[in-house]
Amino acid sequence: MRIIPLTALSILAVATTALCGGTSRGDELFASENRFYLAPIIGASWGTLLDDSYDSVANQDLFTAGGAGGVAFARERGQLRMEFEGRYRDSFGISQGSGPVQATLNVTDNWSAMVNLWRDFSITDRLGIYGGGGIGGGGYGLNFDASVIIFDISGSSRLSNFAWQAGGGVLYALSERITLDLGYRFYNVGFGDTTLVLEAGGVPLASQTITTSFATSEMLLSVRIYEPFRSWR
Repeated sequence: MRIIPLTALSILAVATTALCGGTSRGDELFASENRFYLAPIIGASWGTLLDDSYDSVANQDLFTAGGAGGVAFARERGQLRMEFEGRYRDSFGISQGSGPVQATLNVTDNWSAMVNLWRDFSITDRLGIYGGGGIGGGGYGLNFDASVIIFDISGSSRLSNFAWQAGGGVLYALSERITLDLGYRFYNVGFGDTTLVLEAGGVPLASQTITTSFATSEMLLSVRIYEPFRSWR
């Protein structure tokens, strides 16, 4: 007489575990061993070109995309991740003036290559948070053209310098090997110089050096894939 109730309870427990995600290895946010991973990255970047007084010269909403690869080291209640990240951002620019006075400024080829260190912490079997940052290099192209009656001012350069970023975010495990990462980053690349030349009728008259930097706040979505080549073994 007790077999039916016990069997029903067992079935209910299995069904509840399946619906709620359970605690099986396939539902864990972090594994107990070190793992390699790859992660495509896309997001929105609110970029600002700064002068040497840290005043905004130009700003615009940009699209950014790239990828990262690294190793996640198992730690208590989470993991420590070391990764290499490369990303690219949209070009942007401004045009101002009227009549005989016109000026155009463009920022192109905006790139970054970073070495990052992140610390992940688990909240539940599927949900977690993280924080950290990285250092590396970044750069962009700066192009300036202006005309004032009979005078022309122009200059272009390819700037590259030390770059850094910091941020954090939220993690959600879709499976043992796939984790969604929604995070915020602040990124900055150091100052660089561009020489502007004043000409009249093609004859150089004077030159001036301007100093600029690029900084941005970013919201990024990445899909972290652990052991992506496991099926090839």
